[in-house]
Amino acid sequence: MDTSRYDIVVGVDGSDSALRAADWATAEARRRTGASLTLVLINDDPARESYVREAVADIAGRCGEAWPSLEVSHEVAEGHPIEELVRRSSTADLLVLGSRGYGPVADALLGSVSVGVARRTRCPIVIVRGDESEHRDEVVVGVDDSARSEAALEFGFTSARNRASELLVMRAMSRSSRTRQPTSRRESPAERVEHDLAKRLERWGAWFPEVTARRIDVDKHPVTALLELSKGAGLVVVGRRGGGGFSGLMLGSVARGVLHRASCPVAMVPEAGEQK
Repeated sequence: MDTSRYDIVVGVDGSDSALRAADWATAEARRRTGASLTLVLINDDPARESYVREAVADIAGRCGEAWPSLEVSHEVAEGHPIEELVRRSSTADLLVLGSRGYGPVADALLGSVSVGVARRTRCPIVIVRGDESEHRDEVVVGVDDSARSEAALEFGFTSARNRASELLVMRAMSRSSRTRQPTSRRESPAERVEHDLAKRLERWGAWFPEVTARRIDVDKHPVTALLELSKGAGLVVVGRRGGGGFSGLMLGSVARGVLHRASCPVAMVPEAGEQK
């Protein structure tokens, strides 16, 4: 992969949600070295061909006006929205979608499509949610007790650095694990988890010395905690899968809860082995 480029693909339709996604992606491109933007509108109705070509060209023009030096391309593609977007994720560095579609292109980016793509994407995906009128830069990343959250931590640290913002590293843990006492002088399982996470964060902090990272442990369901934090954040970052302390953290109902109800954009990051 050419590390001098950062290719952002945005799935768009004629909806306000898609416009917000394109605006978010344009702002993100400003923060990324060598970034380019590709707008893709997936059309499954030949009768709409004229409309969709005009719509995607208008959105590309909007992005170009917001940042004239940005490399912006656009196209209309045929096929199933989920399959086509997943296919494109294998060559993109970041995929950006709106949370829902309302335009004349038959709900091309409804929540079910966004979630379907998130489950299978080969690169990180951002679902743009919330009201962007209020400027919020704080980045929140949800972690668990396994090494599976390493890719999410990297994305979170990178995003916080690019925004010059604080990073909140949230770990949800059961009350019993906080009060559990070791039965011998040997390190207990809870203490080993604590030690491992502390070492992981120390390592990432050394790699990103410009980022102020603050860890918070909460005695709440992970969805509840992440949704509360999203109210004051500019971005919430989660791994696609979880393990350890709350197994399946970012799979199934928990992931859907964050994606559907967060008050800010949500980045879902596949494990390193699942990425392109």
